[in-house]
Amino acid sequence: MKSYQANWEDAEASRQVELVVNYRLDETRAELARVELGDVTPTRVTFLCSKTGQAKRSIGVWTEGGRKLLARQAAAAGRLKTLAQEIAEGSLVEIKHTLPKSASVATPVLQA
Repeated sequence: MKSYQANWEDAEASRQVELVVNYRLDETRAELARVELGDVTPTRVTFLCSKTGQAKRSIGVWTEGGRKLLARQAAAAGRLKTLAQEIAEGSLVEIKHTLPKSASVATPVLQA
């Protein structure tokens, strides 16, 4: 499974939410790359000034309840529908981890 970082612009709440998305890419047919989304985890919220759009403050999302709430809101806003297409087109950058892989289990927040 690979990961990438995406953003969700929530204009109504004047905020930007950073999401880490785990996905699997099936390229068995060269002309059609199929993307299977795994877990979607909100990691940071940046609150924006409603008038200027400038960042006012930014906080990490550490609690499971906060991550679930933001993930549900992003899904309701339709952000998850566009993620698979953006990955398939290659318009998002994969997150490279420099640490060696360890035997840990991710906490699923939202299964796409």
